[in-house]
Amino acid sequence: MGERAGLAIVCALMVGCAAFGPFPHPVPLLFLVAAVGAANAAFPLMCTFGSALLGGVAAASIGLASVPFVTCSSDKFTNVFTCTGDAPTWHLTGAVLAAGLSGAGLVLARALGTAALERRLAAGQARGERR
Repeated sequence: MGERAGLAIVCALMVGCAAFGPFPHPVPLLFLVAAVGAANAAFPLMCTFGSALLGGVAAASIGLASVPFVTCSSDKFTNVFTCTGDAPTWHLTGAVLAAGLSGAGLVLARALGTAALERRLAAGQARGERR
């Protein structure tokens, strides 16, 4: 039951970062997609879909982490990302947080899946011994 609680905490952290964090777009969207993945990973029927969402967000976050620094250094692409003040720094921070929380969610989903498999194997062995 500890893995489910951990996934709930990771999901709450992601929703909190999306709602209250100072992160420019598209970082809040990354947090929300990862929160959906973490919520889905807590349920056995949706574990694979949730893990796929978490892995996708982790990969996308790593890929998007440095993009604002590159686009904001050129006058041609300044309308793609918010380039005022310290927005590129907050974008990098948010992307790294999204990747880290997604990775933590993946680890918890894997531990939850392993525990469920061990319970099923133990139940199958117990049924086999009773016959």
